[in-house]
Amino acid sequence: MRTSLSTLVVLLVVSPSACTSKPAAQETTATASVAQGDPTAVRASIESANARFLAALQKGDTATALLSYTDDAVVMMPNDKAWTGRDAIAKGLAAFASQVTIKDGKATTSDVTLSGDIALETGTYEWNMVPKGGKPIHDVGKYLTAWKRQADGSWRIIRDINNSDMPAK
Repeated sequence: MRTSLSTLVVLLVVSPSACTSKPAAQETTATASVAQGDPTAVRASIESANARFLAALQKGDTATALLSYTDDAVVMMPNDKAWTGRDAIAKGLAAFASQVTIKDGKATTSDVTLSGDIALETGTYEWNMVPKGGKPIHDVGKYLTAWKRQADGSWRIIRDINNSDMPAK
């Protein structure tokens, strides 16, 4: 259970260290730059999406977290079958949120590689999870997330995988 819980941060894919939203004017500018393939703007857009995702997880708001994924996304968590498609991801996120609360979550994008409408993000995470009725668990790990540019210029996750750096018990 501990291993599969710790890996959710990749969904978080998880990535920025702050959970604040950009003003609408800044989002419009970033989207316009992203449409032209500006790697800096793509990274900023992904980090902003990750901040919204992590903030939603910390609130237990799985419906908002689910908005980060495309309808045909695949999430690969350790010690679990792949969550393929929106329904499976929704069930996986709901199960996760019913089992633990995320505290002090932080995800950091290490690198974004851009190729056309696909961006590959690598990063690290650190957070404290509090299992329902259990003791807090401190976890650190890494993730790899594939993002796809949408028709409106936004980025959504198409593939997501992560794992903990902590030794197995």
